[in-house]
Amino acid sequence: MTVLHADGWTVESSWLDRDGTGERNWNRVIDPWGAEHWCTTSQLQELLHRHGLDIGDLTYAAPPDRPAGRGEDCE
Repeated sequence: MTVLHADGWTVESSWLDRDGTGERNWNRVIDPWGAEHWCTTSQLQELLHRHGLDIGDLTYAAPPDRPAGRGEDCE
């Protein structure tokens, strides 16, 4: 799985069969407001363009800081 980031967006790309047509590249996108989107690459490009970004803006950067309490302190 490949994970990319840009301006609070997180994109995880993987090969899945989400629609019964066979495996292909799908992108699980978490927007800066925490909503999850599943997109093909062309849909991802459209989504990013609507928010002033381009696929080229995505980088292998460290993920944005997330609030504590989501399992980081499990024993």
